[in-house]
Amino acid sequence: MRRSDLALALLAVVIALALFVVVRGERRVTAAYLVPVEAVLPPRAPPIDALPAEVTVAVNGPWARLRVLDPATLGPVRIDVTRAGGGQVAWRARAEALHVPHGLRVESITPAQGTIDLRRDAR
Repeated sequence: MRRSDLALALLAVVIALALFVVVRGERRVTAAYLVPVEAVLPPRAPPIDALPAEVTVAVNGPWARLRVLDPATLGPVRIDVTRAGGGQVAWRARAEALHVPHGLRVESITPAQGTIDLRRDAR
């Protein structure tokens, strides 16, 4: 094999590897991450044990971006029940409250909603 043929073959392999990395990195996939939950309670409300400690967040986007995504940057998921009165209160985890990097989107949050029994302190 001549030297010029070897150089062309090596160049072809480098181009093929570069194309593989680019195409593989742009493939859209979905990944699930565990994100902690933080409750925002009204004044003098007792702590709530009924909320989940964490939720599963499914994020969709290019494989290359999801591969380097740190789940700690997504949350915590804040559940605000400060405007609620006492008794049964419905809560909902909202995707807009998460810090999702550009090019990625939240597909689902599990569990996304529920109810809690919120009783104010009588003091």
